Amino acid sequence: MLSIKNKTAPLLLVLFALVGPTACVEPPDIERAIHPLPEDVFVTDAPSGRYGGIFVLNETTQPTTFNPQVPNNVSTSVLLTRLLTPLVAFDPSSQTYEPALARSWEISEDNKSYTFYLRRGVLWSDGSPFTADDVIFTFDCILTEIEDPESGELRPKYPSRYYKQYLINGEKLRYTKVDDYTVRFDLPTVYGPFIYDIRQPILPKHKLYESFEDGSFTKQWSTQVAIESPEEIVGTGPFTIFSYKPGERLVLTPNPHYWKIDQSGQRLPYIDYFILKFVSESNTAVAHFATGKSDASGVGASDKIWVKEAAETYGFTLHDRGPSSSVNFFWFNQHRGSDEAGKPYLPAHKLRWFTDKRFRQAVHYATNRQGIINAMLFGKGEPLTSIIAPAQGKWHNPDLPRYDYDPEKACDLLIESGFYWDAQGKLFDRKGILVEFTLLLVESASFDTIGVTFVENMKALGMSVKMERCDFATLLRRTDDTFNYDITMLGWGSPDASYDPSGSKALFLSSGQFHQWYPEQSEPATDWEARIDELIGLQERTLDEATRVAYMHEVQAILAEELPLLYGFTPYGYVGVKNKWRNVFVPSAGTTLWNIEEIWTPEP
Repeated sequence: MLSIKNKTAPLLLVLFALVGPTACVEPPDIERAIHPLPEDVFVTDAPSGRYGGIFVLNETTQPTTFNPQVPNNVSTSVLLTRLLTPLVAFDPSSQTYEPALARSWEISEDNKSYTFYLRRGVLWSDGSPFTADDVIFTFDCILTEIEDPESGELRPKYPSRYYKQYLINGEKLRYTKVDDYTVRFDLPTVYGPFIYDIRQPILPKHKLYESFEDGSFTKQWSTQVAIESPEEIVGTGPFTIFSYKPGERLVLTPNPHYWKIDQSGQRLPYIDYFILKFVSESNTAVAHFATGKSDASGVGASDKIWVKEAAETYGFTLHDRGPSSSVNFFWFNQHRGSDEAGKPYLPAHKLRWFTDKRFRQAVHYATNRQGIINAMLFGKGEPLTSIIAPAQGKWHNPDLPRYDYDPEKACDLLIESGFYWDAQGKLFDRKGILVEFTLLLVESASFDTIGVTFVENMKALGMSVKMERCDFATLLRRTDDTFNYDITMLGWGSPDASYDPSGSKALFLSSGQFHQWYPEQSEPATDWEARIDELIGLQERTLDEATRVAYMHEVQAILAEELPLLYGFTPYGYVGVKNKWRNVFVPSAGTTLWNIEEIWTPEP
């Protein structure tokens, strides 16, 4: 047994300084060697290191849940990868999918059945065995259906974005336990992105089955559980939760039963404590990193110069990741529906404006995105032309209209659509209604900068735009539930270094939950949305990557013409990491610490 108390007494002083005197429990013994290794242990390729060290990250966003099937944010998704594991993982260093909880898999000759062979001897962090029952249970949680008492139709027992992800060609994915360590998935048709999609975190049946049966599954593994009983949240990832104090910190310690070892036979991870310290603003997180108070941090383009000046003093390297894979965009509410009282979500004149592509194109031409990039990012960014960023390589269509800032073109489009200006320069539609609407934004300094520019740009066009701010939860409720908004803006990204359009299927499809401008349509509202639905299906039902790419280029061309999303910009990305850490590989996309279990330091 490797005990941190016995081997690194000075480390405890550092830990005490980080978590403070409010920590009322003794730091745990760090157990790695006391438990036997799995029969099918995974041996990493990274150079061997040594145990010890505390890795500190500052986070501006606190976890919203520890249940991966409950809606969450990007930061929570990244955190859950430290605790839970899928069958298959993506390696950014080799750009390939590799076995994780599955040691291997086979594909049938007709490409419609996938058989996964699970690692024998893997244990959950509480010591219970991992088997095929856990895999079956995980997909039961997603795909089990019940009858809706009002409509009589079948619906998922526990609705989540994963449900429609596993509807392939309109049919549910079928899965079968072959034996305790073998699971087969049967598809109704050839499905190109299956390996990408199957990377669902596997859940422990022995901990969550009772709640699945009694209807309380989505209430399990809440933040309150992490506060009061962190040991109840078990996983197969490299870490487990030691303690959680909202607003202050989350402390993770090594999973004593982790299934990976290094080339010297040492069980991973090397790090003794992985600590997330919560701060209110990203500026604070960057300042802490640049003054040696944390071990890694994303760095915005506007902070790059002054942060880099501190690199030698505080012993870190600033890595240039190039254009970000994340995107941001405005969108107008185009929902044709009504609330429960029968009141339309939008008045008729606004729906008429927002569903007119010439109106949307005019607004896009009139938005000075390069000006925003210059003001916010010191020019370190690029205007976007697609929902698929250039960083996604072959999937990005480079031959799309740019909609560069052109107020004259915007005016021409408005005139073409019947709008006119009065003597004071105010814009009216063809029925004499003044053009005015409200921009709803998340409370944020960066969104404020974007919003103010947008309001001024629209004022120059004769439109009256008010800016309304709210918290993130309120914005989601208004854009996803009550549809009480005119136009808003959000970012769209993933902590994942891999990319496949399947990951954004809920946005592309007219029936999708994240089809932002008019979600969950029973039938496509327009011919162009119907064509996109068709193209998404076509690209899924082939294994030829070039054909899939061609279909997705057409999807992007349609979106660029119809412009339901008014694309913003992509910033250049930078990330800093302290030089004392080894086995660090910074990918061009996704989380920097994708291989946190392999990272170690000679200076614990």
